[in-house]
Amino acid sequence: MGRISGKDLSDKYSDFLEPCVRVITAAGEIPFGEGLYLERAEIIASVGMDPDMAVVACLADKYSAGGFTGVEKYLDAGQSVEIKTGYGEKASLVFQGYLHQVEVEDFRQEYVTYTLICLDVKGLMMKNSRLFTSGTKKAQQLVNDILKDSRYSSLIKKRTIDALPGKCNPDGVSGDMTDYDWLCSLAAYLDYEFFCSAGELTFRKARKPAGDTVELSVEYGLQKIRGIVSMAGQTGRIEVCGYSRQDQKLSGRADWPGVPGAFTGRLKQSLGSHKLICLDMQPDTGEEAQERAQALMDRLAGRCARMEAVTIGLPELMPGICVEIVNGEASSLSGRIYVEEVRHLLDEEGYRTSVSGSRI
Repeated sequence: MGRISGKDLSDKYSDFLEPCVRVITAAGEIPFGEGLYLERAEIIASVGMDPDMAVVACLADKYSAGGFTGVEKYLDAGQSVEIKTGYGEKASLVFQGYLHQVEVEDFRQEYVTYTLICLDVKGLMMKNSRLFTSGTKKAQQLVNDILKDSRYSSLIKKRTIDALPGKCNPDGVSGDMTDYDWLCSLAAYLDYEFFCSAGELTFRKARKPAGDTVELSVEYGLQKIRGIVSMAGQTGRIEVCGYSRQDQKLSGRADWPGVPGAFTGRLKQSLGSHKLICLDMQPDTGEEAQERAQALMDRLAGRCARMEAVTIGLPELMPGICVEIVNGEASSLSGRIYVEEVRHLLDEEGYRTSVSGSRI
């Protein structure tokens, strides 16, 4: 994994002049320009369980030479959508999905407003479920079956699927859950992430960075920084207790690991005497209970020290990468974060991107 500096990006995008958005459906690229104007585009992407979403609003001139309804041939619901952002002629993919909902409004003025709501492939996974007998497939096999299903392939450019922990690969259990619900429940249980950013489908251990680290600095467009340290939800120890199939008592334990950054020096001492005890009947060995306890603790600790930043629009900012915030004024406003959510926004005020995540 490399590093992308602010200067690298400034050189690439010619000092960030002429921000642009391109919206390409299966019917072709929407021809923004004379008579059809982009009002707002927002892309929300995260390593969380919700599908990534893009909302595009455009204005069509009723009295344009080609007629405002010409855009409608690009807007059939259900078709694939790609959204690229950037500057001038250089635009990079930030969203891959399908057109989930189309709205058209006429306020009896000179423009008609079209609003496009797009979801990534996880939206389609909400439309399918599968029936199988408990014990016929391990969870790993079912994960592979779903994520490689041909019904989803047109919206996926690349797959990254981590092997499940050897001690946490239970029998797949069928229920009234969709493909999406089943994957989300498994990811939450194992402290995995399940997301599809710009067509790259990922099912992996949480907070496991990939790709290049992007540097953000005031010199190259960093506009706002916010640091947060909170004891909310934190505890000094988690114990997982249960019983095996042979009715043997099981237990696992994980201690609070500490977190980096300012304002955290006394946390370990403050939390040391506190503990949460969780009853979990799924582990069948002490090692499985131990892994479950560690997964719960890692998730809690990841919420303790966090940072948010707003910068000039950068397509390179995606969920699942690392960002280095460079600010010499205070250590509390500088540091490295694992990016968990990204918002790309282009409107009348220009193009900007916000990121948030946990300190690492």
